[in-house]
Amino acid sequence: MKRSLLLLITFLISLSAFSQSIKGKITDEKNGSPLPGVSILVQGTNTGTVTDPDGNFGLTMPDGNYNIVISFIGYTPKIVPVAVSSGQSPTLNIAMSESSEVLGEIVVTGSRSGGRSRIDSPVPVDIIPVSQITNNVGQVDINQILTYVAPSFQSSRQTISDGSDHIDPAQLRGLGPDQVLVLINGKRRHQSSLVNVNGTVNRGTVGTDLNAIPATAVDKIEILRDGAAAQYGSDAIAGVINIILKSRTGLSGNVSYGQNVTSYDKNYIINNNKDASVDISDGGTAQVGLNYGLKIGQKGFVNITGEYVNREATNRTGTYTGQIFPAVNGTVVDQELLTQKGLTRNDFDMRIGNSEVKGGGVVVNASIPVNDAMEIYAFGGYNNKKGNAAGFYRYPNGIPAAVRTNVFAVYPNGFLPEINSDVTDISAAAGFRGKLGEWRFDLSNTFGKNDFDYTISNSVNYTQAVGNSSFQRKFDAGGNAFSQNTINLDLGRKFDVLYGLNVAVGAEQRTDKYTITAGEEASYKNYDVAAGVAAGAQVFSGFFPQNAGSHSRHSVAGYLDLEQDIAKWWVFSAALRFENYSDFGNTLNYKFSTRFKFTDGIALRASASTGFRAPSLQQRYYAKTNTLFVTQNGQQVPQESGTFTNDSKPAEVLGIPKLKQETSQSFTVGTTIQINNAFELTVDAYQIDIDDRIVLTNNFNDGGNANLKAQLAAANATTANFFSNAVDTRSRGIEAVLSYNTKFGKNQSIRAILAGTFIQNKVKKGADGRPIIHASDILVQTNQVNTYFNREDLSRFEIASPKNKQSLTINYKAGKFGIMLRSVRFGEVTYWDPTNDPTKPDSWPVNVLTGQKETLDQTFGAKIVTDVALNYDVVKGVNLSIGSNNVFDVYQDKHTHSGNVSLGRFVYSRRVQQMGFNGRYLFARVNFNF
Repeated sequence: MKRSLLLLITFLISLSAFSQSIKGKITDEKNGSPLPGVSILVQGTNTGTVTDPDGNFGLTMPDGNYNIVISFIGYTPKIVPVAVSSGQSPTLNIAMSESSEVLGEIVVTGSRSGGRSRIDSPVPVDIIPVSQITNNVGQVDINQILTYVAPSFQSSRQTISDGSDHIDPAQLRGLGPDQVLVLINGKRRHQSSLVNVNGTVNRGTVGTDLNAIPATAVDKIEILRDGAAAQYGSDAIAGVINIILKSRTGLSGNVSYGQNVTSYDKNYIINNNKDASVDISDGGTAQVGLNYGLKIGQKGFVNITGEYVNREATNRTGTYTGQIFPAVNGTVVDQELLTQKGLTRNDFDMRIGNSEVKGGGVVVNASIPVNDAMEIYAFGGYNNKKGNAAGFYRYPNGIPAAVRTNVFAVYPNGFLPEINSDVTDISAAAGFRGKLGEWRFDLSNTFGKNDFDYTISNSVNYTQAVGNSSFQRKFDAGGNAFSQNTINLDLGRKFDVLYGLNVAVGAEQRTDKYTITAGEEASYKNYDVAAGVAAGAQVFSGFFPQNAGSHSRHSVAGYLDLEQDIAKWWVFSAALRFENYSDFGNTLNYKFSTRFKFTDGIALRASASTGFRAPSLQQRYYAKTNTLFVTQNGQQVPQESGTFTNDSKPAEVLGIPKLKQETSQSFTVGTTIQINNAFELTVDAYQIDIDDRIVLTNNFNDGGNANLKAQLAAANATTANFFSNAVDTRSRGIEAVLSYNTKFGKNQSIRAILAGTFIQNKVKKGADGRPIIHASDILVQTNQVNTYFNREDLSRFEIASPKNKQSLTINYKAGKFGIMLRSVRFGEVTYWDPTNDPTKPDSWPVNVLTGQKETLDQTFGAKIVTDVALNYDVVKGVNLSIGSNNVFDVYQDKHTHSGNVSLGRFVYSRRVQQMGFNGRYLFARVNFNF
């Protein structure tokens, strides 16, 4: 071993002996000032550096011919050929010109051959220069920034949905949050431990918490809109989001504050939709971010980011119109008691809007050279946020009679229970990369962990309140944790075949672990079964000890990735990946892609691939009892619903099969057109077929089955649901980006980008037009297929997310002054009620506003949200920005599709959302860069 190490060291030293220096200086073409932090990359390798504060750089390379890629956010990238030979030290003095291209240029995601220009990539990739565009926007987190910049990306904050109030689920191409792979600096990012189990669009999915990564730490984000499982592994069905951290030197940061200043129709039910609006200011959000980069030697750096965000809650509740207090001798006495207590109905408001979130984190990104051909790198971070959200108000009339006396002693007017979250996210990656002879190598280990703990306050366990007025009001409900450790070895080499053949091979070993931590006893225990009242903390009962524990699995993978430049105008790539999972077996996937240039300005690109998504451990082992509210006879009735694993006894009784992987086939074809370096158009069409989509079923009752009834009773549940591979889907869409960039006058420029996506997601159907549902024989025989997968589930796949989204962004710059104007059109969404029969109008309920029988289904019309920002360079390195998101105070349509509307509480739908419902947001921001 020692001898081998000595030989390796001797070999590395000998490599540097035949190397020569490349040096130079990068400046601004307009004023000649040096540009610090410019990225210098040797194309097709991992070798690179950044310029120092004086714009200087240096590289040492073995003899040979190279292409040097020079890129910097806000400037047009350049690729410069360089010949290195003995006795010569090439000098590159490059002047860069400013670019108004919002979506950037050089990309590394989707190709292992080194940086290609975005327009030359054989697959569609967007580049979002986060560090640049945050100067002009009020959004402070990555999910919201991407929602308004990238049309294919969609994320709406959820409300009254337990843990989903605290972590925003996000979609790409209208598919699930767990069907897009997230990378940080090209390395796999771990998922959240949260399972979205409530009735949101993304019900049953597990996503990645992008907001755990401070926006201040991000240089740019590359979004690969193409299936890439054969390149990167599980989850990359819809595409890949690669978040690239800052590596520049110097001090930069921002301070911002904003809040909602808006009006909405709070009392539209009480006032019969007349004079219903109220003015409100809430949701104040303060952000402070600092970034500092320090140069290490000629090529190394350490970059550190700290960020803190304090987001106050918003509330768009309607005024409750239902019965508040228990009747006296059969007579409703609400008004008398309200007058007597000095209260109004506003004192019984729910909290329907953004949860309160306070927290922040630290991110480190570093690279330290070992010699001229190798480096050690590391990056990672710590993030913690504490959230507070509320559930359904427990009105005095709804508190069980058996415990009213004791509960009223503490909560005389009922209570609004709260869910408090403590979410901690840590990650660390370290590796060693460089060259061994003609081969590039990258050996790395990446670890990530997400902890989500729940504390329930302002609550009660009703069974503890039987005969006891000193019951507990705050509960530790337990929590979830998910960790992932990934080891990667990647090798690559360029061969002189035709115009260049890049060969990449690699291997990966990954270990996942999911943990459920039980809550304290009072959070879940039934202390008095005979009382017949709900057990566990109201709004969110604790995790049971019998469900607690840790579950793990491991997987190994190997891949081969080839990219051949057949000619200067034609590139062809192919990838093959094999993976083996300890819990469900093997999978083999491929990808082919090509780009064909007809002229320097027109190219055609296409790809075909297969993919897969391994069922997450969260979906396999999550088990819990939740309180759900269902409409019965016009009233909201609590129901204890248990989520059981699909290898549990209740699942066996109903014939629910064990989970298996989702598999996909993807096809993409597109074109890119450039005219005079001013106009650029990209259009891509795609089709994605996904088999065995995993869903969370609806709630089965015992149906008279004694065995199932006993299983439910043991979990304090009256119904049961499960994760299952229920349906197959087909997604089709067209994505287009048209940009125009120009400079005029002495120091003026304008850039405009028109982008749009058009999505059609369908559950595959049979000849009779009905969805093909993979249900067990038992479910078919007992007529429970509609419980397994119903109309609302179908709508979540097909129409509950915007089917199209378009955006127009215009940036004008004149000297120190700039203006940004952006309009985003969110397409219509539709809700289908599971209990509604569209073929039987006589069964429809009566609308309280019109008095007519109307369907519970509802379509919400398209909405346009307009943002505007003004910015000014106060002094060199300091920029002030003021503006408004949703300046015209646009809301989505008021909803009429559930029993909640008759009780006045939900003015806007929580089941389907386009852009949320918070209204106008005013902000101010100071950015600095020294």
